Amino acid sequence: MKITSSDKYILFTAESPFDIFKQNIQKNFSNYADKNIVLDLSNITTTEEEIKSLEKFAAIQIENSHSFAIILPSFNADAFEEELNVVPTLVEAEDIIDMDEMTRDLGF
Repeated sequence: MKITSSDKYILFTAESPFDIFKQNIQKNFSNYADKNIVLDLSNITTTEEEIKSLEKFAAIQIENSHSFAIILPSFNADAFEEELNVVPTLVEAEDIIDMDEMTRDLGF
């Protein structure tokens, strides 16, 4: 797993099978829970069930007033709950973060 930092978010890029990637997230998540988090799954094969298993991380981020987005180039948008932001590109993940921050700034 590769971890990259920007002003707006921490990017976790998957470079290993999903199970190993998820274990690495679990080990490192608490170090970055106070930041917006983006998971890039573009380089690995995943299932809808595996993606859904990340919902607990999204819930923690929402509770902490931070964003959580998953990059997955091809997906069925209807397959995921509204709380789980799955988008096809990093640009769209950044847009999600911007929209979330505006919503929080407005007090919603």
